[in-house]
Amino acid sequence: MKRILLLLAAGLAAALALAIPASSGIIDGFTETVSPEAETNATEPYIAIDHSDGTIYVAWQAGGSHVARSDDGGRSFKTVFAQNDVGDVDIAVGGPVNCVADAGHVPSISCVPGAHRVYLTSLEETPFPLQTHLAYSDDRGQTWTVNQVAAVHPSLIDRPWLAVYPSKTSATQDKVYISYHDFSVSQISVAASSDGGDTFGPSVDVEAFNPVGETQSFCNTVPSGLEVDPQTGEVYVQWITADPVQNAQGCDISQNQNFHEVWVGHSTGAVGTGAATATTWDVHEVFDGGPTTNTDKIFAALAVDDSGSPLTSGNVYSVFSDNLAPPGGEMFDIWFSHSSDRGGTWSQPVKVNSDKGTHYFPWIVAGTSGRVDFIWLNTPDTIPVDAPEQDGGSRWYVTFAQTTNGTSPTPKFNQTSASSSIMHVGGICTNGIFCSLQQPEGNRDLADSISIAIDRGGSAGLAWTDQGTEWHGPTHITYGCATSQQTAIVGANQGLSCKGPASGK
Repeated sequence: MKRILLLLAAGLAAALALAIPASSGIIDGFTETVSPEAETNATEPYIAIDHSDGTIYVAWQAGGSHVARSDDGGRSFKTVFAQNDVGDVDIAVGGPVNCVADAGHVPSISCVPGAHRVYLTSLEETPFPLQTHLAYSDDRGQTWTVNQVAAVHPSLIDRPWLAVYPSKTSATQDKVYISYHDFSVSQISVAASSDGGDTFGPSVDVEAFNPVGETQSFCNTVPSGLEVDPQTGEVYVQWITADPVQNAQGCDISQNQNFHEVWVGHSTGAVGTGAATATTWDVHEVFDGGPTTNTDKIFAALAVDDSGSPLTSGNVYSVFSDNLAPPGGEMFDIWFSHSSDRGGTWSQPVKVNSDKGTHYFPWIVAGTSGRVDFIWLNTPDTIPVDAPEQDGGSRWYVTFAQTTNGTSPTPKFNQTSASSSIMHVGGICTNGIFCSLQQPEGNRDLADSISIAIDRGGSAGLAWTDQGTEWHGPTHITYGCATSQQTAIVGANQGLSCKGPASGK
């Protein structure tokens, strides 16, 4: 969602066999608390898993940006990085580190041979307020190098997303991408680096490559994900927008109008080096539900699967929450669409969830061709009630789902509980800091996003903000390893699921 700042003002399935050290359990797997016990305001987690050894990294915001590492498949976490900033974090794993730095490369503070570089983006507080800085580590999170000016915009930056195309030989050759929208006319921009994040070229306005897309999106966007094709290095960026009639009413940063369109930009990848690194784009509409529908119960999310061939593009997937059934109705469901031609054309969206109620915060990750894992938040209430549980407040849970035929016109979805207990009570506001203008004040305790990744065994790693049953109570980050579905990576050694370098090779 549009997180404009700190500065600017269900039930259990039949087969349940697991340990539950945190406040929420998971079906056929386990959960663990990530953020420190003393930290009571942790939100917006993002997760990355190093497939070379199973190391898990979870980033979140809590009065700044934080990163924790797990070496035992998510059974315990150690905080390895914290910095004072605005937050809006994203994290990714890059290529192998080259401890003998390439000529002209700014060396890391420390380096561990065999490790893979880890990247973190977030919004700066100082010295360049509301620009995006990038931190990276070449020693599994113990020390970090910070690029203070990774992405900059004269109108300031909101909600940066991160994606990395890892080099197979040296992280100093990783291609790193940051997408965001600005605070004025809300354009979707992407900055790119071809040297592992040390230098970035100027931000490129993606919408400008399609006059229709620019007209539709001008002044009204929710930046909604950035992904790289693991085989070809092609880049995809996605956003939600309104339309020109609503745009004529002025820049809609408060999302008072219905945001009912989803757009995607496609690039073959960054070209050039250093400050001359740049991208070019083709832009396409994913979906338009019409002005009576609403797609901004945030975010739309994006994923690209692995074709298995270095020269073959994968399928692209989009997922979003919308009141499509019936059009303009009160019920928000999870909807899913795919493209098999690099985002040029998209399938008719199909409903993912099998239950009724309200479904927010969808996120996805893709594995082998056609295999997609999902996470979202849900309550059985059609209209969420923001009140304590004893007063009828809505009870929220985390759901995990999977499809293994995601490119079918009629894909099948298997849905299971991820949290066997309540992880939030009350409403969920999706209007950023404008939640405070709602009467009564909108409940934004969970902030705006959750996350999912695939581990080296093909199981799903999940991360969400957990509040338990206390209305407006403290929040922490929960990690879950979900083994209740098929492997998302065909041929993966499922014995490595939920395991890291300290818990078995």
